[in-house]
Amino acid sequence: MKKISIFGIFIALYSGISVAGEVNFPEELLPLQVNDREIEHSFFNKVRQLELPAGVHRIKVKYSDLFELDYDEHEVVNSKPFWVEVTIKDRDYQVRFKPIEDVEQARAFAKAPKIWLQPKKGDTVAAKRVKAQTTAAPMPVVREPVPTVVKARSQKESSTDHVAPSAGKPDAVSMLEFWWQQATPEQRTAFLMSIDEKH
Repeated sequence: MKKISIFGIFIALYSGISVAGEVNFPEELLPLQVNDREIEHSFFNKVRQLELPAGVHRIKVKYSDLFELDYDEHEVVNSKPFWVEVTIKDRDYQVRFKPIEDVEQARAFAKAPKIWLQPKKGDTVAAKRVKAQTTAAPMPVVREPVPTVVKARSQKESSTDHVAPSAGKPDAVSMLEFWWQQATPEQRTAFLMSIDEKH
């Protein structure tokens, strides 16, 4: 009778497990869908982190940023949602794009967005633009289906150095979101309490 080593069992078990990698998005990029799964966002909590199993994934992303043109004139620059295909390994990534200095650069980026994934160590990972995800051609799946974990970044983690919302006429929702991000926790609590008292 042959002896089975503990190490051999461990390797056999481990080979069937998909290791997850974390993908972190900056404030300007919003993940909308991963493969066939749509991502739900709330008004005050946007999902900025995805835990994905190792393998190839298609991610639907939208670019949105706010620019102050003048004292009381602002513009919101949005891209149409676009799909990228990435290969994830068992590491953490930061989604990157070329720095945008002004509204003209933002408009150009929104027309033809280009992003990539930057791990803490190792080479960058290309995010290849692809057509919309279809159910006709399923994506290659890692050995076993592993659920995507999405995390909503807390307000403390959110950047507070954003410029005010922009548009010919300021968008009320964008302005509310901007001022909410600027507010301290005490100011937010006071604001929510005042809403509760009025309704």
